[in-house]
Amino acid sequence: MFVATISSAILLGVVEPVIPPEGPVLCTVAELNDFTEDTRRRYTPFCITGTVQAVNSSADHLLVVSDRSGWTEVRCSARPLPVPGERIALSGLAHMSMHQEIDIVAKEIVSVGRDAVAPPLELSLGDISEERHHLRTVVTQGTVIDTFPDEIDSQYRFLILKDAENILPVALHVNPLREMDFEALRDASVKVAGRFMRTVSGTRKFSGPFISVDDPADLAVLEPAPADPFAAPPLEKNLYRTPREIARRGKRSASGEVLAVWGGNRLMVRTGEDRIVNVTLAHGQSIPRPGDAVTAAGYPETDLFRVNLSRAIVRTETPPAETRREAAITDLKDIFSGSGGASAIDPGSHGRLMRIQGVVQSVPSPDASSQRMLLACGPFKLPVDLGPCPDAAADIAVGSVVEVSGRCLLEIGSWNPDDIFPRIRNLAAVIRAPADLRVVSRPPWWTPMRLLVVISILLAALIGVYIWNRILQKLVNRRGRELYREQVAHAIAEFKTDERTRLAVELHDSLSQELAGVACQVAASAKTLDSNPAVARRCIETADKMLNSCRTELRQCLFDLRSDTLDESDFSTAIRKTLAQLDGNAAITVRFNVPRRRLKDTTAHAILAIVRELTGNAIRHGGATEVRIAGCVDQGRILFSVRDNGCGFDTANCNGPLQGHFGLEGIRNRLEKLNGTFTIDSKPDEGTRATVALPLSTAQNQETRTP
Repeated sequence: MFVATISSAILLGVVEPVIPPEGPVLCTVAELNDFTEDTRRRYTPFCITGTVQAVNSSADHLLVVSDRSGWTEVRCSARPLPVPGERIALSGLAHMSMHQEIDIVAKEIVSVGRDAVAPPLELSLGDISEERHHLRTVVTQGTVIDTFPDEIDSQYRFLILKDAENILPVALHVNPLREMDFEALRDASVKVAGRFMRTVSGTRKFSGPFISVDDPADLAVLEPAPADPFAAPPLEKNLYRTPREIARRGKRSASGEVLAVWGGNRLMVRTGEDRIVNVTLAHGQSIPRPGDAVTAAGYPETDLFRVNLSRAIVRTETPPAETRREAAITDLKDIFSGSGGASAIDPGSHGRLMRIQGVVQSVPSPDASSQRMLLACGPFKLPVDLGPCPDAAADIAVGSVVEVSGRCLLEIGSWNPDDIFPRIRNLAAVIRAPADLRVVSRPPWWTPMRLLVVISILLAALIGVYIWNRILQKLVNRRGRELYREQVAHAIAEFKTDERTRLAVELHDSLSQELAGVACQVAASAKTLDSNPAVARRCIETADKMLNSCRTELRQCLFDLRSDTLDESDFSTAIRKTLAQLDGNAAITVRFNVPRRRLKDTTAHAILAIVRELTGNAIRHGGATEVRIAGCVDQGRILFSVRDNGCGFDTANCNGPLQGHFGLEGIRNRLEKLNGTFTIDSKPDEGTRATVALPLSTAQNQETRTP
């Protein structure tokens, strides 16, 4: 029935495998587990009956199912999920992808009864078997020697349990509603109940085994951590102990001076008995600096030459008053022995001071994971670990001769059952401070190869210049003619544009606004003609004055369009030509000592318009018979004035735009755009003097000061 349902689902498109199902239907858990041993890409249907041993709804709805042939894990897409102890019949597809990813998905589940859940197995860490206890719930205990968060899944926290020489990680699902002090679990004796996995499912494909604990309540503290985590017994120096005996020891401590730091979590400590101890720090520990006095507490392990501490915590102590003097290794031959060069390494050189010169063969890049440079010291190649100073080699180039002062490091793996004779992987020097790396000489720049490259580049450049020069001679002549025509056309177009812009501004600032005022006055007279004839009459009179002003302004604009006054080199002549259009017989005297080349066209036009307006007012309204116009440059400003002997007027009560007089208001508007100032002094029967000040631009000021 279940197989038929799956086949129907495939035909209906509910399940769309990449390739069609093949092979016989898998009917037992053992057959389902054997499916994973064949890495061919395929889909295979299954239909099994078993007992639900565990349900993990947070991990992609995984079911742990068992029958008489074994235990397996199945992802369930059907709802609702069964509960532990429920006996079910489930069917679906087992998929092996082209990347050998296994996906066993149950599409349909039918409950067929109840059965007993297998009881937890109480086992020691050493008794847990990857073959027999996979997916079984186990209860075990041990000492927490380290704890750290999962770097790819923040929902989990890892605890490292140790029992004698056996170590097993525990993945604890963190409950966000229940806060836990995980650091307080370090060195505590705990008891955990969880599901044992021989390998990790998910992103990590090839790690394991571990114990998965879904509920923090399944972790119980049997014995809390010591109040003083550094109160562990001192690290013994018992010779000829087996690696297993050393690994079975509990936590130990060692005090001394930090000789070197490397790898981000490794220390080299020299104790008071001249004993060198390598210390691997636990997760989250701050790293001391070389020269610090520290106490380290961790778990013993051996590299067959010395006993070291792993997963250690450190505490800074008060340094001793005396500093030690020691002889330094100055020749790498002192480390190697035997014939044929580097055939054997003296293990006693580990931790000794080195002072070696060599030629830099390579330097690390800033984003490199290993901050090491390589020195050539005669026939030997010596890696130099930058330790706590990753930027010490930032300005050192390949080929430089440098002197290195540091500690000799023999990198040896720790013993484990799979590596019973760990080899010396590398000999390196670890510097302690930037001063330990001194540049003796920089590489010469002029090498034969570089000289040949420079000569080749120069010859190629000369040939290229010659060919390019011949081509340019033709292009320059042709482009010069085209550019001249373009410049002439551009100048003409720019001149026309400037004239249009100036005329538009003039018409907008004067004629357009005055015509708008005329329209307002006419509209006001129309509204008040019946109700208040006197007001209507005043509006009509004001409109008439405005129209006369518009006519005058338009005549002046037309004159400006036809006139060539801006082309005059003498600005006094330009003023006289502009005032020639005014009516009247007044004697006009012009003394304008401002060179035309110092004035922009916009400034020159504004001055001509202001002088014309002031002179016209003096003649028309003041009845003046004599008008004097003067101008000069003074302290970065253009100063000019228009004085007349007319009848004068009261400046406090003079007519303005409301009465149809826009002359003075127009002058102020022009000067406001040029940041200029305008003052007028007049009294009845005493004539009028108008004074204008315009600032010169920076370029105009500099030109004015040039002798």
